[in-house]
Amino acid sequence: MVALKHLRAKGPSFADLVPYAGLVDNGVLLLKDGSLMAGWYFAGPDCESATDLERNELSRQINIILSRLGSGWMIQVEAIRIPTVDYPSEDRCHFPDPVTRAIDTERRQHFGREQGHFESKHALILTHRPAESHKVGLSKYVYSDSESRRETYADTALLTFQNAIRELEQYFANTLSIRRMETRLVDEGQIGRIGRYDELLQFARFCITGENHPIRLPDVPLYLDWIATAELQHGLTPKVENRYLGIVAIDGLPAESWPGILNRLDLLPLSYRWSSRFIFLDAQEARQKLERTRKKWQQKVRPFFDQLFQTQSRSLDQDAMTMVAETEDAIAQASSQLVAYGYYTPVVILFEEDRGRLQEKTETVRRLIQAEGFGARIETLNATDAYLGSLPGNWYCNVREPLINTSNLADLVPLNSVWSGSPIAPCPYFPASSPPLMQVASGSTPFRLNLHVDDVGHTLIFGPTGSGKSTLLALIAAQFRRYEFSQIFAFDKGNSLLPLTLAAGGDHYEIGGDQGQEGKLLAFCPLFELSTDGDRAWASEWIEMLISLQGVTITPDHRNAISRQIGLMSTAVGRSLSDFVSGVQMRDIKDALHHYTIDGPLGQLLDAEEDGLTLRSFQCFEIEHLMNLGERNLVPVLTYLFRRIEKRLDGSPSLIVLDEAWLMLGHPVFRGKIREWLKVLRKANCAVVLATQSISDAERSGIIDVLKESCPTKICLPNGAARESGTREFYERIGFNDRQIEIVSTALPKREYYVATPEGRRLFDMALGPVALSFVGASGKDDLKRIRMLRSNHGREWPIRWLETRGVHDAASLLKIE
Repeated sequence: MVALKHLRAKGPSFADLVPYAGLVDNGVLLLKDGSLMAGWYFAGPDCESATDLERNELSRQINIILSRLGSGWMIQVEAIRIPTVDYPSEDRCHFPDPVTRAIDTERRQHFGREQGHFESKHALILTHRPAESHKVGLSKYVYSDSESRRETYADTALLTFQNAIRELEQYFANTLSIRRMETRLVDEGQIGRIGRYDELLQFARFCITGENHPIRLPDVPLYLDWIATAELQHGLTPKVENRYLGIVAIDGLPAESWPGILNRLDLLPLSYRWSSRFIFLDAQEARQKLERTRKKWQQKVRPFFDQLFQTQSRSLDQDAMTMVAETEDAIAQASSQLVAYGYYTPVVILFEEDRGRLQEKTETVRRLIQAEGFGARIETLNATDAYLGSLPGNWYCNVREPLINTSNLADLVPLNSVWSGSPIAPCPYFPASSPPLMQVASGSTPFRLNLHVDDVGHTLIFGPTGSGKSTLLALIAAQFRRYEFSQIFAFDKGNSLLPLTLAAGGDHYEIGGDQGQEGKLLAFCPLFELSTDGDRAWASEWIEMLISLQGVTITPDHRNAISRQIGLMSTAVGRSLSDFVSGVQMRDIKDALHHYTIDGPLGQLLDAEEDGLTLRSFQCFEIEHLMNLGERNLVPVLTYLFRRIEKRLDGSPSLIVLDEAWLMLGHPVFRGKIREWLKVLRKANCAVVLATQSISDAERSGIIDVLKESCPTKICLPNGAARESGTREFYERIGFNDRQIEIVSTALPKREYYVATPEGRRLFDMALGPVALSFVGASGKDDLKRIRMLRSNHGREWPIRWLETRGVHDAASLLKIE
């Protein structure tokens, strides 16, 4: 046999340098030194939208939680910035027309670029090193029953750790959105075969190699240091596998801290891992170390010979006196136990295959940290030790010994989260794993915009005219088409939705104007459907409303006559409004309804023999001309259209868009209808989007409380007057704080929008490309005139010609119109 002993490597391997030993419970790792480790993913509030008071309160609460810990505990807060190209794939979308499909393809290409878009994730790792068994002594037999005496030391330590982290998790959950890293059971499709995948071990491997993929646990999850399968090359610039490691150490702390002092790191357009490790000390240990520091500075106050001979040869060292006073304050804080002290070691880890790019990125991080008042250096001789010290659960490597307290730690660690939105549509009525409504941009971090909060998708959009409201509504409508069997019913003003509606194959009606303009002659027969008791009740109520609008007071005799005639018409052939007038017996009713019959000015709309409205999946009504006809004509038509839309809601994903909603908020009939819609339409899987430029009308509507409670999603357009008296009170009434009002007042018109929901808050940019702008941002009179002409000359191919006039090359292959 060949002796292989001399061929084997005798030095330690990479696996020997990582601390992981085995998985001893769900989400609990045993480390090689006997420590126990658990982890959580968390999301903090968006500090960009928080006031100073809110940020200080968050820091105070975190300090209270952390100050409970002492010796034997270590916390590591990890902020991970990773590139994202996650955009809903084509097979998850169901765009029924080539135009909206092309718009989404353009957006997918934009957000699918590998460079420039990053997403932040945050993790919290808690490690506890139990007291050594020989130090426990006879304590385990004191006040214990016979059953507890039979428990092993390991079981006792694990139970103690589980109870402690359960309590800490409850405290953190009151402040942060937190989720435990646990072991998942996955049915792998084989008979009786269940795979186990642990999130904590997966995260540990990600910290080691920078690769994030599930790790399947063996049947006996021990000797887990095999997760360090990568090759580590030590040196001034270490390498893990084929990627160089760059480590930026934060080693100089400023004189004071404030919440979110290093939040700018969370906005960098590059990939990194920011690790903040804090090793806790008991109050007694902290006081001892602080006392040594105090004595050191005390000796510098007066020169040695002055102290020895009790003389005063020169002035006192004022800097040393200041440091003595500060150290005494720190000793007092440690004694009060309102804060805990410990060793803080922050480093930023970067992976890069190219050494030149790595140097550029590390310099960028170093300059940003120094700009915030910290000291920072790029590790060289200490690089490997700094890297190992950043791994979850590592107590020993790269321990920095300047003491800080948990109050400063709460300011320094990355608790801020840039809200990126839900990666799936949150509405439970949508098909499982439906994609988000749309992805938009905000700096280097993409944002997934969903109107729904759970099953409520009602949205309030408000801001001054000219701020980009119509473009936002059009893009929402275009992206909503991604859902299978979706329905969109829009009430427009100014034809801003005309290009998209016609291009997407929808019907666009200009009610009350030149109805033949788009080839759609429209006339209504509101009484054509009287088959059910509900239809007849609605018809009677609608007739009563018409009579009331003519100034006639409704009496019981009127109601009886109306109900009797509606009942007779339900079995008759003719169901026009003229048929109703000819059959009803009361002269007051006949005279009041004359205005709406064929002999009156509105008969062309409401007195048809057959109803000309067939609702399709994308329906837009232009109501500007109808508005000019006055309340007596506007209210009956819109009330009938609302009724038709309600009957069309069958549980499919539906969207009702009310542009210039102040028109409807100003009338008691519509106020009641909108109040009803906001309360009941969520059950029909329908979201109502109310857009208004008149904030004062929204305030005077009488349903501002309903708008605030029933519209969890609020999108604000830039408004320079948001901080002025009068307007400011409205923003405060819907729940905005001073910082949010400032963001709205300083945002860029027609480019930036501010969304606020119970899930988070974010300033975003729609990131429109030339294709999207051609259909959602073209609402000028010249553009509309050109579109009508192209549609008349080229029929279904007009979108291709329109894109060509807008400078979009290869429009035919892009749209693929059959």
